[in-house]
Amino acid sequence: MKKALALTLALVFCLVLAACGGDASTSAAPASTAPTSTAPDNSEAGGESTPAASGDPVRIGIVNDLSGNRSVSGTAINNGVKMAVEEINAAGGVLGGRPIEWIEYDNKNDSTETINAYTRLVDVDKVSAVITSDASSICLSLIEISNEKKVALIGMPSDPRATIDQETGEPYPYMFLVTQPNAIQQVRIMAHFLKDNTDWKKAALMYDQSNAYTVTCVENFKKAWEEEVGGEIVADEAINANDQDYKTQLTKIKNSGAEFIYCPNTPNQLQMMVTQANQIGLDIPYTGALDMADPFLSNLPDPTILTKAYFQSIVWLEDDHLQTFFTKYQEKFNVDPQMKSINGYDAMYILAAAIEAAGSDDPGAIRDAMENGISDIKLLVSEHYTQDPATHAPLNQGMVINQIDAGVLSFVEFYQIPD
Repeated sequence: MKKALALTLALVFCLVLAACGGDASTSAAPASTAPTSTAPDNSEAGGESTPAASGDPVRIGIVNDLSGNRSVSGTAINNGVKMAVEEINAAGGVLGGRPIEWIEYDNKNDSTETINAYTRLVDVDKVSAVITSDASSICLSLIEISNEKKVALIGMPSDPRATIDQETGEPYPYMFLVTQPNAIQQVRIMAHFLKDNTDWKKAALMYDQSNAYTVTCVENFKKAWEEEVGGEIVADEAINANDQDYKTQLTKIKNSGAEFIYCPNTPNQLQMMVTQANQIGLDIPYTGALDMADPFLSNLPDPTILTKAYFQSIVWLEDDHLQTFFTKYQEKFNVDPQMKSINGYDAMYILAAAIEAAGSDDPGAIRDAMENGISDIKLLVSEHYTQDPATHAPLNQGMVINQIDAGVLSFVEFYQIPD
């Protein structure tokens, strides 16, 4: 298994004329104080045939939530980045032997902290690019300052407004979504999967109208279901973030003739939905989004009442090709990796590929390479990863479709929308 992953990682940089490996361990540091930084320590990792990187470092920044209400996700992303840096440096670094040095700030999931940290990374720390959050609100806050500072920001925001100017349809020059489709792409994948794999036509919508991501998902699922699939929306029910009783909405859905519910809500909301639907005798399939992954199912009081559900994710966590990554991550951080750990890990490999394609650590050249030089790379999330210059998002990245049957989670397939 280790040999298989090593070959996978080698292929990434064969395709972009680069090498992989290195060491970076650190602890969180508040953005208002000194950053956390590493210079490579190659005593812990290295290859038998490839000398560890030893030249002048290429500096990258990391801005993420390490102490706020999204710190679990932020820490997982950062851990993935650091593990990739360790591997890259151990295998010889980038640009003919230069190690990558990371400088990290905690944004506390606060937009002002984020802008201040990005500004310091660019003006004081002189980084060549910055990896940031999966929180769309954080990425949205960086659009204006990135246009001023002109250093690429690489994140995982699901909201397409974080990368695309909604008035012009053009991508923001320095904003990039990596390793996962945006919300519009995600819902189109689910709509087309249902078209190809079920005979369902009548959909009900139930969503948190106070959640921007959920609203974006529902608006675009409705469009895809009606215009691309030819289905029908027979119920459209909204909830709010603080609601605890969904029985009125669920009763309307029960009486609507719907064949399934599309509900891209938070894990806690999904748990209440499924429990209360069971209480009123509503047994109906559910389809959701990324938040239907654990801890939703494991926190459901009685998972067996969920008789059928489909949701998508960036990978199937039990896939053989991830197990070496899992083992190394557990050994390094003493916790199990999350989906976000994989996001961070692959984001660093994408950035390293851009540095190689740019041929320098110049921020402008790296931005240009992120836009035009990331093509057919083999990563954990995709065997043929390509960044779309027109959207600054992954090009036709498929997703894993997961199924829940009577409380049992299983893999269905890796699905891409047919050309």
